[in-house]
Amino acid sequence: MADRFQLHVNGTTRGANDAVTLAPTWDRPTPPEAAPQIIARHGVDLNPLNPHDPQDQLRLRAYLWPDQPERMARAFAAIDCYDAQVDRGDAIDWLANQLDHQTGQLHLIYHTIAWQYFPADVQNRGRTLIEAAGRKATDDAPLAWFGMEPDGDSPGAAMTLRIWPGDITVDIGRMDFHGRWINWKGWI
Repeated sequence: MADRFQLHVNGTTRGANDAVTLAPTWDRPTPPEAAPQIIARHGVDLNPLNPHDPQDQLRLRAYLWPDQPERMARAFAAIDCYDAQVDRGDAIDWLANQLDHQTGQLHLIYHTIAWQYFPADVQNRGRTLIEAAGRKATDDAPLAWFGMEPDGDSPGAAMTLRIWPGDITVDIGRMDFHGRWINWKGWI
């Protein structure tokens, strides 16, 4: 739901909704000013929680570290504006039915701190599905695959973007696991 948040870095603000403001330490050039139009958004989880249900909200709050009050405040604000659809299911099985291209739209696959938990055979199956969809991408119906995942280096996690057509992989930078800082390298 990134389009619902405001980003404040290097003295500039991106996004209109100030209910949730992300203000990481950003030590590189400010990101380009762009407001993507989100046509649809869907997520998947083995056991999705409804942040508007009081019991699920209590559980979500229990996952936040009490020594990070700013992070807790952002999470509660995000819960207030949450309206995304999250389906129950296995991520890769679900993804197999989500890879159709629509002319005039960029299809973005996005995951953060999740891929590492998939068994190797599931990662391989997922990569194969995404790469096959990438080979079908066109200039009028591109595919992008963004991941923020641990890669064995430190600090933080790697941010990578893979784009089709062309199968271009971009090292975007590194990010703190909790979003406190971003070492942004940029796009292509």
